[in-house]
Amino acid sequence: MLKRLFGSKPNADKPGFYHGKHFTEYIDQVNTLKRAEKLDEAERLLLALIDVIEAENQTQQFGVAPWYYEQLAILYRGRNDYAAEVAILERCQQQPYSRGEPAFAERLEKARALRDKAT
Repeated sequence: MLKRLFGSKPNADKPGFYHGKHFTEYIDQVNTLKRAEKLDEAERLLLALIDVIEAENQTQQFGVAPWYYEQLAILYRGRNDYAAEVAILERCQQQPYSRGEPAFAERLEKARALRDKAT
């Protein structure tokens, strides 16, 4: 009751939350947007979610969730936007406490080769 009277921050203000929901609650929405080929919307949502994931990582130090970065990388690869794919994969790798996976490093290496070949 006192918190309501004097104000407390809603979940949306906490690191890891976007529009009142934790970033993990958006997986189905991302997949739905991708299946519906609403790729611009999926991209905007993923970029916003990555911002909150990184904010949460700064405070909780759990590491970032690589799935969100990988989904953007897949989207960018589909557009043949290899520079954007490289940038998002590198962004993930640069996060403190990031749990890099071997497949992720392989994807980055291939994306760099595709980018270099395209230029």
